[in-house]
Amino acid sequence: MTTFLVFIGTLLLLIGVHELGHFLAAKLLRVGVLEFAIGFGPPLWSWRRGKTRYSVRLFPLGGYVRLAGEGQEVGEFSPEETYYGRPAWVRFFLGLAGPTFNVFLAFILAFAAFFFIGLPRLRVAGLVPGKPAEEVLKIGDVIIAVEGELIWSTGDIGKIVQERAPEPVRFRILREDQELEVSITPVYSPEDGRYLVGGYFQPQVIFSEIVSIAPLSPLSAAGLRPGDVVVGACGVPVRSFLEWYDALGKGCHSVQVRRGEALLVLDLPTDAEDLFQGVEFRSLPLVYGRIGLRSAGELAGQQVAQAVYVIVATLRAMFAREIPAGEAVSGPVGIAGLLSAGLALGPLVVLLLIAVISVNLALFNLLPIPALDGARMLFALFEMTTGRRVSPKVETLVHTLGFLLLLGILLLITARDIFRLFG
Repeated sequence: MTTFLVFIGTLLLLIGVHELGHFLAAKLLRVGVLEFAIGFGPPLWSWRRGKTRYSVRLFPLGGYVRLAGEGQEVGEFSPEETYYGRPAWVRFFLGLAGPTFNVFLAFILAFAAFFFIGLPRLRVAGLVPGKPAEEVLKIGDVIIAVEGELIWSTGDIGKIVQERAPEPVRFRILREDQELEVSITPVYSPEDGRYLVGGYFQPQVIFSEIVSIAPLSPLSAAGLRPGDVVVGACGVPVRSFLEWYDALGKGCHSVQVRRGEALLVLDLPTDAEDLFQGVEFRSLPLVYGRIGLRSAGELAGQQVAQAVYVIVATLRAMFAREIPAGEAVSGPVGIAGLLSAGLALGPLVVLLLIAVISVNLALFNLLPIPALDGARMLFALFEMTTGRRVSPKVETLVHTLGFLLLLGILLLITARDIFRLFG
């Protein structure tokens, strides 16, 4: 139910803001607006202000702006106030306004996420046996600062350690609601070619304690049960999932398991495609740290720019047939699935995910496909550069056919997403 409400709210927000961009641009550029509607279907509430009708309709799946003269109806507007009665440059910017508002919304959402929620702080997710950090840090410690510098990424820790080594490095940590300052003297690792303190730092801490396990999963077949705690791998102590995973990467497939008061030794399968399929481990919640106004703005800008880059690169690869279109495009069901996964990761991820979807909606609408804003802008651009106007009847017919085509594609994508969900 929560996923459904978030999905409906996301659609209303993204499409509502998109249409609000067209609406405000139309008012600013003196293009008559017959109706500004939230939702589709029969009206639940409707009121009139000036020459424009505002309505809230039954099905909350978006909204629309109906412009004077875009179809047959002109309402009480003069010919100069109709869509085709305005200059081509007006129609061009009118089409651009919706996608622009979606990009602006993406920035606002990302900014709000970073400023009001903050960034997840790093925690000690694992310790390397025999290294200095093992004697000082504990699994779950929150890293606040290193050498007085606030820390948000593992790379920041590595950089400071290399700069300070071989001198001791000061860590400010949070342990059980108590702030502590500890020092760790890094040691040189010939294998890695750099100095190390011997810790794994990640926002999410996962323990090697099994909360639930599917009956036919690989670990269940190996004899593991809910409540089991993996305490060792090939004789090496294990305190977290990351330490266990590191041992697996080194070829260890034998684990010591604590089950109640008993200690068991189990052999794991070596040919399983996904050893951890169907298993849930105990984990610690994320700890967020607030960042400043300027940093939030910079990160929000980077988030939007990165989303634009990734989406454009994906579209380019799709048109070049480097990736199948089916893997690059998702419909409403696919979006609902993404939001559901995001809800499990917390509000920061949800807001950033909605921001990316908003950028996606903006760029999709800029494609020169009939019925989309990009095609309307293309018709206006043709008139601006050649001085010749395509017949409004022809343009309307092109957009109508394009809308029907897009509707058919949407139905196919939705059917595919449902098949993937239950297939």
